[in-house]
Amino acid sequence: MRIWYQSMAPIAHLSGYTDSLARHAKQACSPGVEVFFNGASEEPYHGTTPADLLRYPYAKHVLGEEAIGHALRAEREGFDAIILGSFSEPFLPEIRSLLDIPVVSMPEASMQLACALAESFSMITLGPPNVLRVKKTVARHGMQSRVSGVHALTRQWDEAQLNAAFTEPTALIESFSEVARRSLADGADLVIAAEGVLNEVLFQHGLREIDGATVMDCVGAALLHAEMQVNARKKLGLGPGRRWAKRPASDVLERLYTAQRANLDALTQG
Repeated sequence: MRIWYQSMAPIAHLSGYTDSLARHAKQACSPGVEVFFNGASEEPYHGTTPADLLRYPYAKHVLGEEAIGHALRAEREGFDAIILGSFSEPFLPEIRSLLDIPVVSMPEASMQLACALAESFSMITLGPPNVLRVKKTVARHGMQSRVSGVHALTRQWDEAQLNAAFTEPTALIESFSEVARRSLADGADLVIAAEGVLNEVLFQHGLREIDGATVMDCVGAALLHAEMQVNARKKLGLGPGRRWAKRPASDVLERLYTAQRANLDALTQG
């Protein structure tokens, strides 16, 4: 089984994050499952995090275009599933309408698993600007009745600080734990770190619970969900519904894909 994990962050220079993801996949996935980790292009970011950039609707559109291209490439190269490893869920309905292989959303997989583990759970994101975006993600999946609240760390963390936290995690873990404890007062029995790099720091340093409340492993949940969906497709014949979310015919898809690449190339050259 081959799984394509698509990060919305440029990850080539984030050695702490990429090393952590590789170790995580070996721990979470069954023997014989290969996970390929791919990042976004460097150009739009310039040191900012996806959480910083994706609060802008136009940025989400631009970066989503690239995500669609990666998703199509994953299916064409024979991968069995793709994970959108971001709480921004870039163009999730569009990508699912294009691919026949499973398309896994990290927040959706995390919240679905959380529903089996806790009656109520909270979400914690990197900074106040991201709270509204995460609330919209919760609403998109109809989880408002299960989410006790969406909270933010008390200060914004930049890309370099997050990468450094893999070796010096104390400040980040303390900040997360402080906010998590406040969220438990609203009835949460599980806490979700609503950002991939934040999740990896917490997981690699062994934070599994806070005052009796479970700390969700979002990356692990997405990996296991992808593996389960591939097995459901191969063993049970379960695939995406095509009554309404129709996949374009192959010739139409090829024309659209070619036009998309030409438009992106033209913008780059311009």
